[in-house]
Amino acid sequence: MRSTFDKDEQALATERFKPTLNEYYNSLFEALTIKMGNTFPSNRAEIIKEEIIRVSEKNINGDVEALKYIAALSVLVDLSLQGWAFDIQNGTLILKMDIDNFDDKQRIRYRLSAERNAQFKSESISSFITQMETEKNYRGAIVSIRNLIGDKNLLIEKIKNGERVCDPYIQLVTASRDNLTGYKLSDIWRYFRYTWSIPYKTMPGRNIFYLVRDRLQAYHPIIGIFALGNSVLNLTVRDDDIGWTVEAIKRNMAQLSKDTTCEQIISGTDGKRIKTHIHIPIETEDEHIKRSSAYADKMLPLLRRSVEESISELFLKDLGYHRNTKHPKPEKIADLLRMAEEYSEISINNKNNEKSPKWEEEAQSNLFKRKRASELAKLLETKICFNTAKGTTNSEQLLYLLSSEAGRKAIHTALIANRKRKIGSNMMDIIVCGAIPPYNELLSGKLISILACSPKVVRDYTKKYSKQISEIASRMKGSRVVRDSRLVYLGTTSLYAVGSSQYNRIKVPLGDNNYLEYRKMGITEGYGTVFFSKETTAIFSRLLELQDGGKRINHVFGEGTSPRFRMISRGLSSIGIRADAFLKHYSPRIVYSINLAKNTNEYLLGFDNDVEYNYDINNDSEVNRKTQELIDYWYTRWLEMRLTSIDIEQRLNSFNIESILLGNI
Repeated sequence: MRSTFDKDEQALATERFKPTLNEYYNSLFEALTIKMGNTFPSNRAEIIKEEIIRVSEKNINGDVEALKYIAALSVLVDLSLQGWAFDIQNGTLILKMDIDNFDDKQRIRYRLSAERNAQFKSESISSFITQMETEKNYRGAIVSIRNLIGDKNLLIEKIKNGERVCDPYIQLVTASRDNLTGYKLSDIWRYFRYTWSIPYKTMPGRNIFYLVRDRLQAYHPIIGIFALGNSVLNLTVRDDDIGWTVEAIKRNMAQLSKDTTCEQIISGTDGKRIKTHIHIPIETEDEHIKRSSAYADKMLPLLRRSVEESISELFLKDLGYHRNTKHPKPEKIADLLRMAEEYSEISINNKNNEKSPKWEEEAQSNLFKRKRASELAKLLETKICFNTAKGTTNSEQLLYLLSSEAGRKAIHTALIANRKRKIGSNMMDIIVCGAIPPYNELLSGKLISILACSPKVVRDYTKKYSKQISEIASRMKGSRVVRDSRLVYLGTTSLYAVGSSQYNRIKVPLGDNNYLEYRKMGITEGYGTVFFSKETTAIFSRLLELQDGGKRINHVFGEGTSPRFRMISRGLSSIGIRADAFLKHYSPRIVYSINLAKNTNEYLLGFDNDVEYNYDINNDSEVNRKTQELIDYWYTRWLEMRLTSIDIEQRLNSFNIESILLGNI
């Protein structure tokens, strides 16, 4: 059959798909590839599924080679549903991510739809949806989830009469039940989260969930939902903006300049001109020396202190190191690295005692002894580098460190040590944020985005986690560790490359020339596992367990971030497939940041010890008043303009409640 692609057709990415299999299963794969080449493209996924069923009918649970073959086929099914097209040439399978001729949003929604719809086939999710949509008697009234979907007719009536259209408020999702319908607040949030185009997966770590509701309608229907989750650990554009990168330090130490263009005459061309980019200093040499020296006087001591504080937070009794050693030796670093390697090999089937942990015992487990040895080695290497930095001033020493690869590595390690103490407690990401129809027609997406950063959320988070034990830090130290949990920063990314209308142009005045603002940090394509099915994950889990002689990924504290990502990544590598090629989103996303305090960056860097909010976080009445001011600003700035700028009644009339009910999918 003819190739799917013409030679001249372009693609975002092209990858040869050739899993590493033994002779028998490789022959099966080659035969399957030829069969797919003689089949219409629309039938190829079904052919692969039939092969999976055929091979799986045998007892292959302990057969590593069979599991590799099944895993490769399961990955192929996922990739086909993601939008990867199959190009079969002379028995070789080439996968291509096409430059689609429909817009980016449609492409991403299509790629997400398969896994999203698959979750509704789960018996537990299906029964949950049925339960929420089935009418019940509550306090003498017949209710269902329909009562929590806004009445478009009431909205239209209020618009026509010139009345207030809605009266939003925030509700923290707790274990309690809704007074108006009797449903658990968590179940209400969960139901509406399932209406998103992106599949719903629970997130480990710190989470906080909210409903935004309309008190002007009888059952206070849901205007929108949002949630905060742990910040992404590594995000270069964010870290660079805060000052947590070597590049940020280099910029602060360099003379400030601006880029501009000028025209130059090319000699021997009778006056022909070209445009040239040049850098123009915007500070004098004296100003540069004064500013950079002041910066170095703050930054270098901070970096040194971060290393010492990190060493002080490690359990050292079994590592043979005294924390007050001023001049560590390279031989000790080598010993620690050997120890880390030794304990890495035996760190399988890891378990944490999460109910009543004995921190010192947890610290001495194979997993955490490996982590402590590796971490101490890096910190001591950094300390040696700092100790040998040449120069009589902080500025000279910092410039010396920046001038070599070893020095830059040491600075990077110290910056990470600084970041670790902040990123898990003072920073969160907005992981869910959006309006629920029909309120989406009222620009409620912007309201939800604003309220996710409101004083009420900052206060709720701070109260919830003020006494929260840091699980990993406590296991590393061998004793109880409680981090400061004042929330000062939120981050998020757009789902689509073209940006997000609900985040664009959000800049809300807070008084004293301060603003709540969604700032664009940059673009990231990123990597993720959202497009891979739970069936593929389960196969990889079993395969890796057999290959490793036990489970190295056990979803326990300390093994590492993103266990699902590590599972898929290691699984792809185990079958000889390049992981980074297929974990990449191939969809650029805009990174946004929101500073919640006047001195967010200074506090995160460690220059400031106190947080300066635009309100008294301990004064509930002030927190509630400031939050209401955000709602009022949205109403006058966006909603009232929306009511006069488009045919809002027609848009609301087009809404059909059946379109949002999950039972109709």
